[in-house]
Amino acid sequence: MKKITSIGVMSGSSVDGLDLAFCEFTENSNKWDYKILAAETVGFNSYWKNILQNTGSYTAGELLKLHNEFGIFIGESINTFIKSKNIKPDIISSHGHTVFHNPEKGYTFQLGNGQAIANVTGINTVSDFRTGDVLLGGEGAPLVPIGDEYLFSEYGACINIGGIANISFKKNGKRIAYDICPANQILNFLARKNGNEFDNNGETAKSGSLNKKLSDILEHDTFYSLKPPKSLSNEYVKSNFISIIEKFDAPLKDKLYTSTFHIAEKIAQSLNGINVTDVLLTGGGAKNSFLIELIREKTNSEIVIPGKTLIDYKEALIFAFMGILKIQNKINCLASVTGASKDSSSGTIFHPL
Repeated sequence: MKKITSIGVMSGSSVDGLDLAFCEFTENSNKWDYKILAAETVGFNSYWKNILQNTGSYTAGELLKLHNEFGIFIGESINTFIKSKNIKPDIISSHGHTVFHNPEKGYTFQLGNGQAIANVTGINTVSDFRTGDVLLGGEGAPLVPIGDEYLFSEYGACINIGGIANISFKKNGKRIAYDICPANQILNFLARKNGNEFDNNGETAKSGSLNKKLSDILEHDTFYSLKPPKSLSNEYVKSNFISIIEKFDAPLKDKLYTSTFHIAEKIAQSLNGINVTDVLLTGGGAKNSFLIELIREKTNSEIVIPGKTLIDYKEALIFAFMGILKIQNKINCLASVTGASKDSSSGTIFHPL
């Protein structure tokens, strides 16, 4: 049995902070076990929150500068985490923060230079997990299903409700996954109109009612007519969902109800289409009791919500795992999920200079 430790780093489209998870993995005859030994979320200050919510407005030169700056910020956050928890990771594995994701045009970009992280921490760092798959003709997303395959295979499906909701499941012996719909990106955007970071337990949404016209508009977005593999970009969500919802003439509580209803509807449709018994549900959306209530009403699948640590840090855990697979030159990106020409060991390894 081999044991190896990794810090997984994740900054999602919800822009609610930098997730850090110190994880230990044990491999035994190609079977993997995991432990999350320490985890915390580093909240973004107003400087970084403003930047990450408006990355599409920067010039190429400004983005390159921010790429290095954000890498330094990640490295410094990791150093503080390591010192406070008194830990010693073998590697760091950073997803970064997605700024552009346009696989049909052949590019994707995650902010947070891996070389900067390695230099600041003095620890070998793996990052840039999506580019290799895009260059093989894939979507470069979703990436988390490799972890579902090796670490959570006992569930019929895994769903993560973060800024975007995605699903992963087995079909005819192959792992299938895709982005379902926008999720917390929309709900958090609307909650901020009320001066809140998020709609706690969906309370504001629950006080509203369904706006049928808005619901129909969201339902008929062209993304839903695409067949998997498919992925949503932050830019697409902003232009095709958030901008429409923002301009739509309706009370805020009705917009929140309708958006929450829409997310539940799309998730239920995905589950009902594959007819699985149990579903592991994680991500910030798992804490939204009104959203979960709506999903349970619309599907017969048992919705399994784990403990808080796994809800919050499953994606960071899996990026920690992906980094280890990359270091070992093992497959960490599945063509059955992304549509690439072949499976690959994706990511770039940076050594401290």
